[in-house]
Amino acid sequence: MPTPVPDLRALGIEIARLRHERNLSIDRLAEAADVHRKTLIQIEAGRVAARISTLHAIAHALGVPLGELVAPVCARHRKSARTPTPIV
Repeated sequence: MPTPVPDLRALGIEIARLRHERNLSIDRLAEAADVHRKTLIQIEAGRVAARISTLHAIAHALGVPLGELVAPVCARHRKSARTPTPIV
């Protein structure tokens, strides 16, 4: 089975929603997460796949667990009946 494509637009919408909920501007969130403003704009627009370290910093700045922040990325993926491959 092919690997599902992550829904980067859904992730961007979730970040923007949380940012607005907390009354943060792009500049304030970028500063709090130590991420460049242009990078944050690209992530919110769903144009780039951010590094896990960047998403972790954004989640921390928004005060949410990383898993909660990235949950929309896979929300539309069909659940696999297979057991995940163990990490060796």
